[in-house]
Amino acid sequence: MRVSLLSLVAVVAFGCGSSTPAAAPDLSMPMSSGGDMAVYSLCGHPGDTGNSLGVGHYCMDSMDCKGLSAPVCSTVMPIMQGPIYFCTIQCDPNATTSTCGAGATCTCLDPNNPALCGCVPDPCRIGLFG
Repeated sequence: MRVSLLSLVAVVAFGCGSSTPAAAPDLSMPMSSGGDMAVYSLCGHPGDTGNSLGVGHYCMDSMDCKGLSAPVCSTVMPIMQGPIYFCTIQCDPNATTSTCGAGATCTCLDPNNPALCGCVPDPCRIGLFG
């Protein structure tokens, strides 16, 4: 029994590796891979500036839309198609003039609920809503 215990202590003491720290794994990506892969997004990508009102400006939350005429980040919108990251503003689909600015359209998730209508950049609207 004493020999078994000593053998176990020896295995634990000498079998645990060296005191040299292991090298950190290299998780870098080559710069030529293109694009920012930090966030998966169906619409709204880092660097998007949006129109003159800010509709379409890239955002992660509404603080990124601060100071724009489009003060709400689409991440708060209950959309089922997937993650979207752009600044928007609530709009009225029945208005005679567009409040969305150039290249954006008032789009509703539920036509019977005007509270669920917001300005969506046209390329996103076409891709997300058809």
